[in-house]
Amino acid sequence: MNKWVIIGLIVLAVLIIVGVAYDQGAFESMDGSIVAIILTAIAAPFMAVKNMLFGNKQLRVFKDKYETLRAEELIHRDGLDKSISAKEQRIAQLDKEIQLLDAKMEVLELKKKKVAEDVNKMSVDETKKEVRNLFGD
Repeated sequence: MNKWVIIGLIVLAVLIIVGVAYDQGAFESMDGSIVAIILTAIAAPFMAVKNMLFGNKQLRVFKDKYETLRAEELIHRDGLDKSISAKEQRIAQLDKEIQLLDAKMEVLELKKKKVAEDVNKMSVDETKKEVRNLFGD
């Protein structure tokens, strides 16, 4: 065989070996060293071809987590919407009850004024007679 073909196959094998090692996480413990940067640069073409052919595993995991999180968020939002709606209905009901109580208070205030006016118009004898009727002797 030709000498250049053998060299090309050896370089290709080294690229594949470094790429597989990078994919398996062999270089993760090497933080910022020159060797790690060079090996990562050598592994980049392998990773590009691998991701193009088989898809990016990390991206797929991220998308799956995102979809799961989104589904959970939609369920949570639906629950909150229902809770808010129920509380708004309760507030509306309480507002109606307050309005009813206010109306009753107004009626009682009018009755109180009428009774006060009636008492002021009564003579002493009529007042004594009314007290006896209400409370007895």
